[in-house]
Amino acid sequence: KKVGRRRGPLRPDQRQQAHEIRKLRACLRCKFLKKTCDKGEPCGGCRPSHARLWQVPCTRMDIKDIAYFMKDWKADYERHVSLGFSVGNIKGFSSLERTLYITHGYGHYLPINAREVFVRDDKCFGMDWVESLSNSEFEINTAKLSAGMEGVSTTLLSEYLDRHLDSSFGSFVDEYFEGTAFLTEILKTAFRYYQREKTPSIRKALKLVLAYNLTLHVTMVEGLSEEEQFVGKIDDDGSKFFGKTVAPVMINFQVKCALADMWRELQKDILEELSSLYSSVYSGDKLKNWPTIFMLAAILLAIWEEMQFDCHYRVPDEGAVNKFCEDMETTPVGVIVGLFQAISTKLPGLQEWDTRKHHHLLGSNPAVCDALTEVKGHVNKYEQYLKERSSAKFDRNDFDSLSNKFLSKLGSHGRHEKLQRNGKGCQDYDDDDKENQSSSFYTSKEDYPDDDYDDEQEEDAVPAIKMDDL
Repeated sequence: KKVGRRRGPLRPDQRQQAHEIRKLRACLRCKFLKKTCDKGEPCGGCRPSHARLWQVPCTRMDIKDIAYFMKDWKADYERHVSLGFSVGNIKGFSSLERTLYITHGYGHYLPINAREVFVRDDKCFGMDWVESLSNSEFEINTAKLSAGMEGVSTTLLSEYLDRHLDSSFGSFVDEYFEGTAFLTEILKTAFRYYQREKTPSIRKALKLVLAYNLTLHVTMVEGLSEEEQFVGKIDDDGSKFFGKTVAPVMINFQVKCALADMWRELQKDILEELSSLYSSVYSGDKLKNWPTIFMLAAILLAIWEEMQFDCHYRVPDEGAVNKFCEDMETTPVGVIVGLFQAISTKLPGLQEWDTRKHHHLLGSNPAVCDALTEVKGHVNKYEQYLKERSSAKFDRNDFDSLSNKFLSKLGSHGRHEKLQRNGKGCQDYDDDDKENQSSSFYTSKEDYPDDDYDDEQEEDAVPAIKMDDL
């Protein structure tokens, strides 16, 4: 390439340009494609007339940081804080501790040391919940117990989630989501794919599903004395938990806090993994990590859908809810969906996948091919339903009202690409124009990185200026 070649030292204006570019953090597109980024909002490279198929928000934020919308968000456990937890209400704790077994009703148990708590106002031990199938509300008083001095063990909690994942994930999905269309099938497909490939990051994503949903789940307890079992025992046969004993409200809160910390950490790890995987796409690996990216993106979007519903359902401040949802949808969802579509332009749409024709595109991996065949079946089965999900609105009486709102967008990458290629103000590709075609999947001719760019150079380097000369 002759573009960008020069001899001799930098001119003063070039040196100043390089200095400015160094200070400016490149947007995602310019970073991945190693292009010069400018101060525009959006930058010149992300404007539709230039990036014809690049439908990613122009953001200088790294993928690993796009969960910024969650800052100070506590709707998953905050409602369980009551006067009972105030220093003024607690008189003290018993010095005797004993082991109780916490469960969420899926056949696994979390041992926890518990002790009696002494309070001034004992009206703070009530617990309430809503069951989605009947949309019925329940309320009950619980035992006056708290976790022991050491609290909830992170190690034991992680092992508790591992047991759910390794021995009963499918039944958990069936029982917890109660047949939610498309989502349940995608989660089971991801789990079957994990069982065959054992990809650590996908295990973390599946564990995230468990940790997030159990944070919002009714917590039950076993191991109480006969006398204590009557406090908190569900005697309403209209409840799916009839005959079970609800965990003491303080222990319930402590378990929820531990789960909340755990799923936030898992989400952070998954975003870091996605950042690394997307970078690998534009560093030569191309389609190698596409299946993992798809699974992680799908699970992450499913969790974010749930978060939107739970925020609407639990937060009374409508303005705060709208801001949370808007912050989530503008950049984070746009980045996850847009980047997935950008790297998928050289693959058939999910509805067009045919293992016999396309297996070689993804290394002829049987697990990948089988998973995509399953996904194709799911997308075709719910095609009309999925087309309508992007406009889904919150309905307090329908726990599935926001399900698949984001997830449905991943299944449309084939159609999306064709529409964008012929979109208004966009130049069409000429099938006979070999110069515009490639075996890689950069989104347009302008999106190719410079051939003589050294990956060891700074990510924000000016293509026309070699960093060695600065």
